[in-house]
Amino acid sequence: MMSTLTELIAVLEEEVQVGEELLLNLAAQKEAILAWDSSALLRHIEEKELLVRRLGTMEQGREETVCRLLHAHGLPSYEKTSALKALLAQLPHTLQTATLDHLQQRAWQIYSRLRAEEKYLTSLMGTLLGHITEALHSFTPSSFSLYGEKGTLTSSRPAPGLVQEKI
Repeated sequence: MMSTLTELIAVLEEEVQVGEELLLNLAAQKEAILAWDSSALLRHIEEKELLVRRLGTMEQGREETVCRLLHAHGLPSYEKTSALKALLAQLPHTLQTATLDHLQQRAWQIYSRLRAEEKYLTSLMGTLLGHITEALHSFTPSSFSLYGEKGTLTSSRPAPGLVQEKI
């Protein structure tokens, strides 16, 4: 059982580390968006995808380890989201269980912050897209042509609207 608890601690420590890397990645994405650096943004998005895949593998390992611990203690299976919490409530208080509890709380804080930051980033991108769309709609096609069929300037151009309104 001790080796299984040690294994679970290692998995949670790695999940916390990946969460911190995801937070840094999200900050880098935000900077790339604000700097209009699409190549950097794409690079950070690719890095995020790798981190998320790695996190998925770790989560699967954590779930398997928790199930083994639950089975070893003769405890029923729980939902994925509450299995670790239920396990910690059933185990005697030791240094390892205190470490697990701390890591679980730290992971919850990190991933809650990550969800909030991603929501903010999505909102920021939506706002920027709205401004871009609005700016592009302000450019209306001209109702007259500056050049004739032979590529020469036409002699009759309308006066600018601003000048006409001032007079």
